[in-house]
Amino acid sequence: MQKKIGYDARMIENSGIGIRIQHILKFWPLSEKYAKLYLFGDPILLKKYEVPKHAEIIEYKTKIYSPKEFLGHPLMAEMDVLDIPHFNVPLKYLRKCIVTIHDLIPYHFKETHNSIVKRLYLQIVFRSIQWFAKTIIAVSNYTKEDLIKSFGYRRDRITVVYNGIDLKNFSKRSETQLEVFLKKQKLPKEYLFTVGIGKSHKNFPFLLTQLESLWNDKQLKLPLVVGGISKEIPKDLLEFQKQNPKRIYFLPYLPYNELPLAYQGATLFVYPSLFEGFGFPVLEAQAIGTPVLSSNATVLPEVLGKGFEAFDPKEPISFSKQVLSLLKDKTRLVELRKLGKENAKSFTWSYAMKTLEVLYKKQLG
Repeated sequence: MQKKIGYDARMIENSGIGIRIQHILKFWPLSEKYAKLYLFGDPILLKKYEVPKHAEIIEYKTKIYSPKEFLGHPLMAEMDVLDIPHFNVPLKYLRKCIVTIHDLIPYHFKETHNSIVKRLYLQIVFRSIQWFAKTIIAVSNYTKEDLIKSFGYRRDRITVVYNGIDLKNFSKRSETQLEVFLKKQKLPKEYLFTVGIGKSHKNFPFLLTQLESLWNDKQLKLPLVVGGISKEIPKDLLEFQKQNPKRIYFLPYLPYNELPLAYQGATLFVYPSLFEGFGFPVLEAQAIGTPVLSSNATVLPEVLGKGFEAFDPKEPISFSKQVLSLLKDKTRLVELRKLGKENAKSFTWSYAMKTLEVLYKKQLG
């Protein structure tokens, strides 16, 4: 009898998790002869992406973090294995679940889940996964160790499967394409680039405060371009822009194939994050060949290898010293471009899919 794999694809358009879902479905490792794939999610959204032709889409729009998702979808009962690419699991079917945990940000940053109900939700979910999940995947060794330290997970129960970078998409474009992009987006020819606003762990206020100080002291001339904005720009940032004309630019949402041009145009990619489970943006910058100046927090040194310069994301002097010295050191910038591109090659979807294929076949029996 043909095996059945159910895949929860509700978060296909989320940042981070969505990128993983999109690429796992794009490079799905199992043939229809081996196992039939059922995608649980929004049919309209799923049809926008490249998914296996043989996959059957089952409408499943239950909201993330809602009590209803504990029950899952009735058709999940018919699956031999359920792949849940986040910790929002259907408790009713947890014993057949392969669960991927990206990070414990909601647990560590209490302001994101500060109510007693939400804190209780997290405890129930993470403890249940620990006890009953069929298989547990972490996207980095840092997340694996965090699960062991924070919840007492058994080390031998967790398999690390890194995310990948689509090196075909994140490759350098022609100078003509870059010029057209910069003109279209009304960007300067030289700039610092960063992504991620609105979430406290991204540490964006720290970055703005330090850059404003360097601009006002006339130690820094390069403006900042901010990408990754999916919603309206917060009013306080628009006010900051008014107070700092021609110093900060906000990019609208970019199609996936245009995103590499934003990295390519940057003199330096700056990432002040306080906490990451993996860190797609820093690897995307490396893959393009853009030098990376990143915080040394959590998983970032693990992912970036030798191809970056680091700073303490809680120490203003550390950041200011690093950004100024690096911009003056043209030799080091060239070296970082080379080291970064080599490091990015270590994170490919082909490797991730080979590992997942083995896991799927093992669990399907």
